[in-house]
Amino acid sequence: MEKSLAALAAYQISNFFQANGPTTQAECDDRAQSITGQPATPTRLQGGSSYTVLAGNQVVQFRTPSASLDLEFLGHVHTAYAGVMPLPSDEGRLGELCVYSMPDVGGVSMYLARDSLYADGCSLLRRTLADFARFFASAWHKTPATLPQPDRAALQSKYLTQLQQLKAGFPPRFGSVLQQLIPRIKDITANNWRLVPNHGDLLENNIHVDALTGALTGVCDWADTQTSPFGMSVGEIENLLGIPKAANKQTGRNEHTYHANHGELRALFYDELYRAIGGASPYDRERIEDARLLGLFFMYGWRFDGDGNQLPAGEDDASLHHLDAVLRATCDGFH
Repeated sequence: MEKSLAALAAYQISNFFQANGPTTQAECDDRAQSITGQPATPTRLQGGSSYTVLAGNQVVQFRTPSASLDLEFLGHVHTAYAGVMPLPSDEGRLGELCVYSMPDVGGVSMYLARDSLYADGCSLLRRTLADFARFFASAWHKTPATLPQPDRAALQSKYLTQLQQLKAGFPPRFGSVLQQLIPRIKDITANNWRLVPNHGDLLENNIHVDALTGALTGVCDWADTQTSPFGMSVGEIENLLGIPKAANKQTGRNEHTYHANHGELRALFYDELYRAIGGASPYDRERIEDARLLGLFFMYGWRFDGDGNQLPAGEDDASLHHLDAVLRATCDGFH
């Protein structure tokens, strides 16, 4: 795994500087050292629109102008997830690149901690799941009133339009779940349901843990965060309950493969989530479930054509394979 990750990171770094010259990797490393006073080394996981280095106990990131960060908005997000989200600071520019520094969240990405987390019936993963539940509950309690709020009526209209588009374009087996969800969108966009900042990419590489204890140390890459109904990112817990994109010998496809005890682990997570938000009524639980489904459909239900148009995913799309596996595991009657 380490060799393949190193090769991927080297490839991403090379592509980044080829596309964003004339600034060089060496110039970025020197700038990071001047900011932190410590030598800089590339992080083991990189992104497509940034170059990230670790320098002492600080992370310095160089981003393209099109991927610049909204620091005012991220300040509100930091309040909602205090202690887990690293707050970036503006360090100016290097050539055309935007430069940011932030505290290192520590630990390692879940992707690199799989062996320890999954050993002994996922014993350490239990700690991760409990911490992850409290991570979501933090937004329930701490989202500041100053967070800019979208218009709820416009949000409801947008969601309904997109769900109808998915229903029309999806394979028929998804129709019953969508048909039940559509009339309930009004409940999660109502004035009495919290709108919170939801992370847009809660995959293993963005979740950092202590590999010795399973404790959550931080969550990275908040650039795609959106203000939306509480619960819309909760469905990403499924990425912790199995191995995404594992090869299925029967179908020949890369599919989400669950741990044998995923049902028990999922129950542990939701029990802690309901406890951490201060007790959830049956109606609260229904709305969390509806928001979870909405988030899953929007995260994995789309594909983009060659012209960049957003279209419903089809049977050949890996994202639909993932959505199918998650719904089979979590929705009664889906088959």
